[in-house]
Amino acid sequence: MERFNGDLKEAEYKFTRSNSRIFITGVPLSGKSTISPLIARNISDCTWQNMDILRLTAQMVEEQKPIDMRSPFVNYGSCDSYHAVGDGSYSPEALIGGFKKYAEIVSDSLAFVLLKLEAQGAKDVLFDGVQTTPEIVKRYMNDSTRLIILTSSESRLKKNAVKMFGNEQWLLDRYSPERLMLLQSEILKQARDFPKDKLLIVDNSGKISGSAYKIMDYLLFSDIITRK
Repeated sequence: MERFNGDLKEAEYKFTRSNSRIFITGVPLSGKSTISPLIARNISDCTWQNMDILRLTAQMVEEQKPIDMRSPFVNYGSCDSYHAVGDGSYSPEALIGGFKKYAEIVSDSLAFVLLKLEAQGAKDVLFDGVQTTPEIVKRYMNDSTRLIILTSSESRLKKNAVKMFGNEQWLLDRYSPERLMLLQSEILKQARDFPKDKLLIVDNSGKISGSAYKIMDYLLFSDIITRK
C-alpha cells in the first residue's frame, strides 16, 4: 500500500475518476475548516466548498417564501436550533432534533449545487460542514464518495472554544463541550448505518497534520486519489 508522503503544500495527487465527492463533517470546533483546505490543495482540480455558503443560500431561499411557509431552522445553527423545537427550551432531545432539522434545510440545495459545479467543470468536490451528516451524505453517494468524520475530545473542544471566542461567554455557552459532545454522539450514531467501505472516522484531538496524513492515506488506500 502506498502511503502519503507529501508536505501538505503541493498538489502532488489527483483523483482516479471523475465526479469524486469527499465530505468532511464533525461538530463545530473539531477542525473541519482547518483540515479541509490542507486536503483540497494536495489534490489537483479539487474544488473545496464550505457548507456555510449553502447556509446563506438557504436563508435567501427562505426569505423569498411567504412568512408562514418559512423554516425557522435556517436562522439558527447546529447548537441553537433547539430554539425552533417545541417551546424553545433546551434539552438534549431538543438539541438533537433541532440539529437534524437544521442540517436538512441547509443541505436542501446540495443536489442543485452539485449540478451547477459539474456544469462549471468542478466535477471533483470536497465539502466540509457539520450539516453533511451521514444521513444527509447517503443521498448523494456514488462509487467515488467518501465520508470523513472528525471527532475530538471534550477537553480539546473546550480549549478550541476558548481560543476561538475568548471571554465571549454567550458563545462559550452556545458551543459548550456538553452540547458539542451530544452532537458528536449523534453523528457517530448515524454513522453506524453508513457503508463502512466509504467511511473514515479520525480522532482530531491531536495535531492537525497527523489527521491530514491519515485522511490522505485513506484516500490513497481507497483508490480515490493517486500520485500524479
